[in-house]
Parts: sequence; structure tokens; C-alpha cells
Amino acid sequence: MPRTIKVGKEGSVALGRAKRVYCRDRRIAIFNDKGAIRAVDDVCTHVGGPLSEGLCEDGVVTCPWHGARFSLIDGKGVGSPVYRRLQTYTVNTREGLIEIEIEEEEW
Repeated sequence: MPRTIKVGKEGSVALGRAKRVYCRDRRIAIFNDKGAIRAVDDVCTHVGGPLSEGLCEDGVVTCPWHGARFSLIDGKGVGSPVYRRLQTYTVNTREGLIEIEIEEEEW
């Protein structure tokens, strides 16, 4: 069963921008991709670059360190260098807050 974590206020992430949040020892990037809020691990699978500092365009984030590109929808790599897919999280907006769901076994 997933656990719901509140990570910010609705509107706190500008269009095309990201916000880094922490859930226990997990670093998560929250993106506003043309109004759709997406959440993925904030660690590039190549060498750990901060994806929340990367460019977000058309549903894809580009790592600022070496240019690895990932789909924000399913976490799959869309360009080298990518070693594995990113963990993605379900995002909901309720009562003006952004919430993400983390599976209990991940928590």
C-alpha cells in the first residue's frame, strides 16, 4: 500500500522548472512539465547528477552533468549515457497541496 507524502503547495513549481524534495533518505525531483506535475528520483543513473537542476522540456529531463535524458512519465532513458530507468512516483494535487505516493516497501 502506498504512503502519501506532501511535498509542497500547488503552484510552488513554475512551468518548466523543478523542485528537490527529500523523503527520508530519498532525493526526489518534482517537475512542472507544461502544467503536469511529475516526480522522479533526483539522481541520474549515469553518475548521480542532480536531475532537479536539469532542463525539462516536452516530458523529458536532461541531466546537467553529462546530458543523459529521461522520460518524466515512465523514467525510461531516451538518450545516452543511461544505465537504467528512473523510479517514478504517482503525483496528486489535493486541497492546494502536491502529494506523491511512495510504496511501503520503498519507504
